[in-house]
Amino acid sequence: MKHRGEILRAAVIQSGLSAKEITEKTKVSHTRLYRMYKDPYVSFDDLIVLGKALRYNFATDFPELVDEAVIAAEVEENFNYKQKYYDLLEEYLKVLREKMEIYEVKKGK
Repeated sequence: MKHRGEILRAAVIQSGLSAKEITEKTKVSHTRLYRMYKDPYVSFDDLIVLGKALRYNFATDFPELVDEAVIAAEVEENFNYKQKYYDLLEEYLKVLREKMEIYEVKKGK
């Protein structure tokens, strides 16, 4: 089994980015990043996030990551649709409330 942390470290070195730049892009702390270097079982989710920041495709090292990346992309896409749906519902409720206020004012006359 490949040591995921060592491959991550090599990708970081290859990227030329500093640890500070990586932590700013990914919101992963310095401490956590350095712990990942030592971890042979770094999660695929972490590799996907770091891969985007490093512009490195970890699927070349871990072919099984392709399935994880596809699933993560689908989940993110579903979340985006849900968020758009909730925003639309909020707008609809706002319009309904405004119409109810107008109706109540007319009814009160």
